[in-house]
Amino acid sequence: MPALTNHSLFRRLRSALPNDTEFATPEDDIHPAIFSIPRFGIVRAYLFTVTRDRSAGGARPLGEFKLQLIIDGQARGDRGSLKLDGAYTVLLGFSPDFGVFVGWEASLYTDFAYSANVQVREPLLAEARDNGWAVAAPRAIKRSTEVRVAFSAGNLLAYLRAVKDADRRNLKNLWREAFLLSKAPHFDATALPASAPALETYIHRERQRLNTTRLSRDSRFAPLVKKQFGFSCAVCGVQLEIIEAAHIIPVNDQRSSDEVWNGLSLCPNHHTLFDARQFVVEPNLVVTVDNETIEFLEESGRASGIELLTDFQGEKIRAPAFWKTSPESRERMREALTYSRDLAGIE
Repeated sequence: MPALTNHSLFRRLRSALPNDTEFATPEDDIHPAIFSIPRFGIVRAYLFTVTRDRSAGGARPLGEFKLQLIIDGQARGDRGSLKLDGAYTVLLGFSPDFGVFVGWEASLYTDFAYSANVQVREPLLAEARDNGWAVAAPRAIKRSTEVRVAFSAGNLLAYLRAVKDADRRNLKNLWREAFLLSKAPHFDATALPASAPALETYIHRERQRLNTTRLSRDSRFAPLVKKQFGFSCAVCGVQLEIIEAAHIIPVNDQRSSDEVWNGLSLCPNHHTLFDARQFVVEPNLVVTVDNETIEFLEESGRASGIELLTDFQGEKIRAPAFWKTSPESRERMREALTYSRDLAGIE
């Protein structure tokens, strides 16, 4: 199955980490990469490409994505094990389809076959693309349960802090789901319940609150942004009453804002592609397409309609009305676009 190169995966990982992160392993070592984050500690990260599961037959549900777990030095037929001692260890995947990372519980992968499939479902990836943070319900695995988390690149450090804390507390099952849900960045969650019987109610309520908060923010944000761009897509110019407002810095990123400088008016297609970081807008308002993602889609046989991206490579988008009238808003937008571009890790 096609996958991003080690170089591409390393670049995306490096772009998502704080600037003062120091790596102890060479570039392109991602099975694992070992690095130190100030005020956090040493991390051992195993990183793989998340691809659509096209396994023939079997009982796999539709909409399943996976990574194929092969660590450095593991030969076909060998058993593998994630190393857990000496550093905080995480098992990560990156989805070029959705532009998000996924985290699994590394402690559950101390014994696995060569090229073992590790799954995640499509709705979780889509939710993370749209919201920046998504927590799945516990899923049975190896006589245990696992809680998967998908998140945007800007939330990688938030994820590391949350799961390290969850592991320190030895949280499992619904307790882990509730705790990680409460750690959604840019979300003021209520306190965790004191007893297990209240967990399901808490999880249901907080999921509703998280979604309602996003919708409420969008309802105030969207009209202001669309007006700035003449109610048209800033990339392709379409109107047709289908225009949406996209956050440049995703809604649940710690640096996100609902100010108009953090918005782009986009058609649904370009909104989805932008949120998946399949293209970025440079601070000078020029479109840069992620060519590695295009190659990945072409190799996967899923590149029909790629002209939605390639036709606008190097083109300048429509500027918002404030671009000429408000130097402060223009500069804030340039900063947001720079941050978004850097997180995408596009060369």
